[in-house]
Amino acid sequence: MNKTVLIVEDDPHIRLGLKKALQMEGYQVLEATDGVQGLWLAQTETPALIVIDIMMPRMNGFEVIAALRSDGNKTPLIVLSARTETQDKVRGLKLGADDYMEKPFALEELLARIERKIGSANLQSVTFGNYCFDFKTESLSQNGQPIVLSAKEIKLLQFLLQRAGQIVSREQIISAVWGGDYFGTDRTVDNFILGLRKKLGKEFFTTVRGMGYRFMTQP
Repeated sequence: MNKTVLIVEDDPHIRLGLKKALQMEGYQVLEATDGVQGLWLAQTETPALIVIDIMMPRMNGFEVIAALRSDGNKTPLIVLSARTETQDKVRGLKLGADDYMEKPFALEELLARIERKIGSANLQSVTFGNYCFDFKTESLSQNGQPIVLSAKEIKLLQFLLQRAGQIVSREQIISAVWGGDYFGTDRTVDNFILGLRKKLGKEFFTTVRGMGYRFMTQP
């Protein structure tokens, strides 16, 4: 299992403290002191997860997230920022961040979130209701019988399952399923979610007004 975490943080005290804590938990750590270096490491290395600040020199965290997602990079990403306004959180999530934590933060909580997200990224299969999705074969079955889904429905379901319980924006979905160069509308996402709801059951899907959707494996 890939257990490499990239820390993109210009505060040396936070960066060093987080590095030591991660290494004690058995993670390998890559470090970047600004957004430009962070973007380069994210593109040239293969971290399992990225922890990123927003306010940084040369290139801020929002710009790094946007660049990665537009390039099709789907590495799980946690924002760690002193910017606590709701609009900042919404902006980060819409750009493609998987999570957003405020500074000051509880180290134990951050470590728990990192562990969960890396574990989700390395999933082999997920069971929900009487369905089972196999990540290796990218196939869905119900009570052992195969369920036919389109290629886009498979990618969408896989994306949602890897982020089960989390709110994902329509922008995140478009970037992950259709790619950063796709210029479709929110309606495209809504139609595909509606299609999966009809096929799998609406109880697994929750609409979060103004933010996106949440998929629950245990309704």
